[in-house]
Amino acid sequence: MLLRAALVIFFMLNLSAAAWWVAGPRARAAVQAPPDAPQLKLLSEAQASAAQARGPVAQPEATGLCLRFGPFAGPAARSGARDALAALGIEATPFEDRSGASSGWDVYLPAQASRAEAVELAGKLKTQGVDDVFVMNEGSHANRIALGRFSSEAGARRRVEELRGKGVEAMIEARGSGKPRIWLDARLPAGMGQARVAQIAPAQALDCRMLR
Repeated sequence: MLLRAALVIFFMLNLSAAAWWVAGPRARAAVQAPPDAPQLKLLSEAQASAAQARGPVAQPEATGLCLRFGPFAGPAARSGARDALAALGIEATPFEDRSGASSGWDVYLPAQASRAEAVELAGKLKTQGVDDVFVMNEGSHANRIALGRFSSEAGARRRVEELRGKGVEAMIEARGSGKPRIWLDARLPAGMGQARVAQIAPAQALDCRMLR
């Protein structure tokens, strides 16, 4: 009797184990995590959520508009316009244009006190890698250091920038005997339109690379 009872109990245990084995995966699949349990996310999903939380990235301010004001009837008119621009926080640079009677543009360094000093300076420039250097030896420009002659203002300004990169601060002058026209070059603050300064003086768009 005891052996038969043991066999029945053993059979029932095996039957229960088999039933659990078959039903177990379904039961486990039906189990859900508590609502407040932390959820796993892919890294890309987490980064996208963080970007949305931060909002749009601020873009850098645009560069201001560059203008050439004038021409002015004389130095007094130009000075008045310069003061009016300064009141708006705009720094303007005087510019003289002889293009009406000009045959080109000279890039140069001012005349030295003597020819010996001019020759010495020219030699130093050459050791700095500056080419097209010439000491002028007669007339009103005697002992001036000539650094190039150009047919356009843009070409002359490119030369000035090249020399600045070598540590040389050169100047520009339009050649010709005509009466110069005087202007003001300026960069407006970012966000300020030309209409804001239209009452100060006539102006035309200017390549910002041409600013001194």
